[in-house]
Amino acid sequence: MIKIYPDLPEWNFELDEVSANVYEVVGMDKLGHRVSSTGIDLEKIIEQCKRNAKNIETSVKARRAQ
Repeated sequence: MIKIYPDLPEWNFELDEVSANVYEVVGMDKLGHRVSSTGIDLEKIIEQCKRNAKNIETSVKARRAQ
């Protein structure tokens, strides 16, 4: 399933159950940056990927401001 979150509109997150109760989340932005995580707690790995995506966005914005 593909999800787009309002707080990260430039990112698409793909959520998959890769094994029984084991989930993988892969996020990619329009520039090709990727984040991913695998685990048994889907909500936790979604939040981890979103947090990592926000860190990438912050870093990209900081580089552009230089």
